[in-house]
Amino acid sequence: MRIESIYEVAIYQHKKWTSKLQEATSDKEAEQIQKLRLDAFRLSLEPHIYHHLVERYGQQFDEHWQTYIPPKKANEAFVIVERRPHPNFWFILRNIAWSNPNMSVYIFCSDENIDFVKSLLLEKTPHFNVVQAFQGDASRERGKKEVDNLLSNHKVYESIDAEYIMTVEMDTFYRKHVPKTIFQGTYWGNPWAWTAKTPGGGGVTIRNVKKVAEHCKKLRPDITKDLITAQDAWLSDTTYAENEPFPDLQFRATHIMENIPVSDPVAVHQFWTYLDSYDILDKQKFLTNLNRILSFDL
Repeated sequence: MRIESIYEVAIYQHKKWTSKLQEATSDKEAEQIQKLRLDAFRLSLEPHIYHHLVERYGQQFDEHWQTYIPPKKANEAFVIVERRPHPNFWFILRNIAWSNPNMSVYIFCSDENIDFVKSLLLEKTPHFNVVQAFQGDASRERGKKEVDNLLSNHKVYESIDAEYIMTVEMDTFYRKHVPKTIFQGTYWGNPWAWTAKTPGGGGVTIRNVKKVAEHCKKLRPDITKDLITAQDAWLSDTTYAENEPFPDLQFRATHIMENIPVSDPVAVHQFWTYLDSYDILDKQKFLTNLNRILSFDL
């Protein structure tokens, strides 16, 4: 899929939701429309983004995948938490394999997608740490809450044999090889525009396994109760409040990108949700910006 086609989807959504915002009769209605707008951008653009990435890089990544064998144990590990047979799984596995083949991989899945996961891994399955962590189907909201509970559970971190982990969601991609220098601090992720001074979070985060285990055990000792907020927001706020170390804004922004645009990040999380920020009314600038972010450092 050409990026010009992605532009057409984006400009359609922009015009549609800009019109709805202009028709709003109160600040409360406008706020609700803005939330729906972001969700619409995220859901409508994601399949087109990954279609483009698979078409552009899938063959090269698949060739690398054929001889790739991750270590069962390593100092750093990728961690995927996904209970669905997600359509981006094929690409994500190959993308992380290329970005750092020396990291081990943990996949926390469910009884409903574990066979799907193994069908993707095939003979490589014994080299991955596949953990069935969820049972049965769940609503979108309940599923998110169970992920929040898992990633704030000290016992989960105590089960991971690594010093650092890098979380990987199904709406992320890695443009570069993951550098050793990225593994620092207690917890951090992409900075959020609305609270850039805190460690941030999102779909790609860096976590010191031992320190986060201790952090979770101290601040969420009763794991039978649901975590009230999203796990990344909770970890960001509490890491900041507890004066735990994390990199400065410049380092975070230039390594992991979401809603604060930068020119050359290592990893990206659902930036298409915020494509209104990419000169969308200037087609050539938009296409230049989009192509830059979708270009990998091969």
